[in-house]
Amino acid sequence: MRASESAREIVHVYESVGELAAVGIGNLDLFLRSRELCEEWHGVSTLDDLRALVSDGWLSESSVAMDVASDAVELVEQEHDLTSFRPMWDVSGCEVDVGRYLAGEPDNMIDYEITQTVRSGRVIVLCASASYSGAVSSDTIKKRGHGIAALAFALSKLGFATELWVDVSSLGPDGKTAGRFRAKVKGPNDALDPALIMFAYSHPAVLRTLFMPAMHEVPERFQEALAVGASYGTPLDPKRDLEEGAIYLPAVSSNDDVPEAKEALLAHLRELGVLDS
Repeated sequence: MRASESAREIVHVYESVGELAAVGIGNLDLFLRSRELCEEWHGVSTLDDLRALVSDGWLSESSVAMDVASDAVELVEQEHDLTSFRPMWDVSGCEVDVGRYLAGEPDNMIDYEITQTVRSGRVIVLCASASYSGAVSSDTIKKRGHGIAALAFALSKLGFATELWVDVSSLGPDGKTAGRFRAKVKGPNDALDPALIMFAYSHPAVLRTLFMPAMHEVPERFQEALAVGASYGTPLDPKRDLEEGAIYLPAVSSNDDVPEAKEALLAHLRELGVLDS
């Protein structure tokens, strides 16, 4: 974990969801204060269930996001007939392969076949807030996560590299002190893990059994300023401090703030310029 602080801000950055989970689970008793885990609010009813999600992800929910992503990819490919040129060697063509010619190879001419391809080489950075008001339902969190996960899946299918972050930022009751907590879900060179992505963005346990308990790690003065152990502050949008062009998804204050997964996905693709407006 990387930690930094100023007079009015504390920042903790975790290099993986696993690193976050180790801290969150380690502080879970402090957070629960003898209360039981409640599946309706925390998203899990036992510590074993939580450990299983951290270890294995949430694969059972990934099919919905995969279907939405597939539809979006098909739409993008219909709108963008992107072309590339694949070299082919034969006895005739538009260019001489000098090496083959001197070696006496009969198929020493190069021609180029036009092939359809998708855009690649660009790294898209996404930082999505997992800060929710206590009144936001588990179903709303899940619906929003489907849209975020579908975006990650669609970008991968289209050939883009992605760097994914989940963010919990909180504003203290004084209206001045901020706590900013962030975990990397996927690096640009990491393989896509659908189950992990679904867990990170769709499951209420990420905020309510990992990030909130991890807030107990901050120094005492920030615990008081952020109401750690009480309200844990109010949802705050992520700080825009990643690479230029990164996409930031805001905190959620009510169940009405979240569009359907397909609608959200298409909006994100238009924002990125992948899909025409």
